[in-house]
Amino acid sequence: MFFFIAVLLAIAGVIAAIVAWRGEGSMIAIRETETLSVAEVVALHRAGRLGHAVEVMGTIECDTPPLRAPYSEALCVAYSYTVSEDQERQGYTTHGYGANQQMSLVSQRGQQNIGHSLDHQDNYVPRFYVRDSTGRIAVDPAGASLDMPETVARYESYTSADLDVERQIWREEHALPLGNRAYILAYVANDHGEPVLMRHPVDNARRFIISHRDEQALLAHTRWRAYGLYLFSGISMGVALLLIAFALHVF
Repeated sequence: MFFFIAVLLAIAGVIAAIVAWRGEGSMIAIRETETLSVAEVVALHRAGRLGHAVEVMGTIECDTPPLRAPYSEALCVAYSYTVSEDQERQGYTTHGYGANQQMSLVSQRGQQNIGHSLDHQDNYVPRFYVRDSTGRIAVDPAGASLDMPETVARYESYTSADLDVERQIWREEHALPLGNRAYILAYVANDHGEPVLMRHPVDNARRFIISHRDEQALLAHTRWRAYGLYLFSGISMGVALLLIAFALHVF
């Protein structure tokens, strides 16, 4: 048992360290990439600088019909949602006390989990635009790391008419609404003569970020998230080592 828990903690620690390391990679990419206006990016496209990394900050627009987020119903260019549901059967046990079957009944409520479901979906438009004071440019969001504001976080509980089964539902939604400002770290590409920002054409490991935060806010958020994950990783690995040492001592 101790070894099993130690292995789980070690795995969790390794995963947290990997995610934190990727966050550090994103911070390096953000710092090293030049922020340009849309007009400057268009000039790079005209000069044939395809694959050049750029940062752009602008307002989100969409020429095609936008998406409608399923729970907030916000008009957006991208959304993701997670729905986690547990079903629990309610049970009661009674215990009798007293002589000659003169009993006072004490009911103790019990619960049995009879089902769990998890639904997660991501969706985005094939193309949208960002506009600043110098013009606008197309964005192909396929393959992007999307940092979107939370639009819904809701807990719901329902009990069946016979009070036998209780449903507990957690809904969480993030969306990138039309008209919001967006920070984009992407690469200059060409699509039928039109400049477009998208993931790197050759190296998919290169950072491609679309965020509702500006550059400084995104850096701060990524930095604190990485620090927190490194801390969690260190604690998990330390506890795992202690459990292994304790198990070896006991057995």
